[in-house]
Amino acid sequence: MQYIYHDISLQHQTGQHPECAARLAHFAHLPQTELPAADSLLSLVHTDRHIRHVKRAAAEGIAIDGDTVTSAKSYEAAVASVGAAVLASEIGGFSLMRPPGHHAYAEKASGFCLFNSIAVAAQNAANKGKKVLLLDFDGHFGDGTSDIFYADKNVLYWSVHQSPAFPFKGAAREIGSGAGRGFNWNVPLPPGSGDDVFLDALRTFLPLAKQFAPDTVGISAGFDAHCSDPLLQLNFSLHAFYEVGLLLRKNFTNIFAVLEGGYNLEYLPRCIKVFKAGIEGLDMPYSEPRTATPQHLTRMYQSTKNDLLQEISPYWKIS
Repeated sequence: MQYIYHDISLQHQTGQHPECAARLAHFAHLPQTELPAADSLLSLVHTDRHIRHVKRAAAEGIAIDGDTVTSAKSYEAAVASVGAAVLASEIGGFSLMRPPGHHAYAEKASGFCLFNSIAVAAQNAANKGKKVLLLDFDGHFGDGTSDIFYADKNVLYWSVHQSPAFPFKGAAREIGSGAGRGFNWNVPLPPGSGDDVFLDALRTFLPLAKQFAPDTVGISAGFDAHCSDPLLQLNFSLHAFYEVGLLLRKNFTNIFAVLEGGYNLEYLPRCIKVFKAGIEGLDMPYSEPRTATPQHLTRMYQSTKNDLLQEISPYWKIS
């Protein structure tokens, strides 16, 4: 899985902000990837009004909301992130670009995100007749991606995230609408959940994801569920991210990944590397103690998991 990187990402200046250029400092030595022009691809999922709004905000260096800031090069960086995601989907790569994207809606920026890179990549693939599975294991629910594909049966969106937490959506009962009903899976985890619960959530729904028979599997690879992260209260170790990589390798082909969250500057590079090692079937390059979930939280998770299984049972063969 090739890293896709360009230092235009470092020019999206956010100041004293969790989503900062320092997140990618560890990877600044990587060769710069020649990225496809992506301005024309934005309209695959975004409205013209939203595109103009982001471009104007960046030109003026103003914040779009209290969490989502811009600077002179933010539009260019966000477009490059979209191009990197599309390239990743075509070559099976891992886009190490910022700003992240999964909170961006068709018509608005949100939660540090300007354009929804993985949604554009998924729609681009779907327009070519491909079925796309999107697994989002960022600790925050990818509300923008979910909303974009909520009524779409060709893109299956599957999120494992902390609840409650920003954006305070992503309940198990939200399973899609219209033709897309049954194609939106939300697995909310209580704060304090560890490796065991996370991996159970993956193993439970993997057989159903395989029923979908995706042509392409896109990963919203956020690492803010690591136990060290300052923005959430999940308790995953490096082993969780390594093992999700192994599970994906074992069950799917044509996998690509796009960096989302992860705000501990020391641990983010380790999380990225162990996930990539799992995808590639290599030994885990770092180690730390595995984490377990307290029993009362496990019971909460099991109840929610069963709720989701019941909700989607009319649409999938559940053993």
